Amino acid sequence: MDNVLRNTLLYDFYGELLTERQKNIYHMYFCEDMSLAEIGDRYDISRQAVNFSLKQAQKNFDTMEDALKLVERHICSLESISKLRLILEREGCAEGIVILTELEDLIAR
Repeated sequence: MDNVLRNTLLYDFYGELLTERQKNIYHMYFCEDMSLAEIGDRYDISRQAVNFSLKQAQKNFDTMEDALKLVERHICSLESISKLRLILEREGCAEGIVILTELEDLIAR
């Protein structure tokens, strides 16, 4: 999994555990693609302070993921669904594909 996807998933799963400021900085950096300098200007802090905040957030995410494995389980579930879809398509099971599509929609919410 590439780093951007991993960081996005970590934020989605564990972002609410950050402080409001950490959440905002993390979101600006990874989701809005803002530079350390741009974020620092917005908060009137140094680039080093922004970088420290990002590293602390990442450390918190890694600690939570090591303990809970929510992102890992999510990725495994998506991979299993993809494999199941291939099997159902190969077997021509249209009803199973419809059910699987509904399951994917539920997971995406």
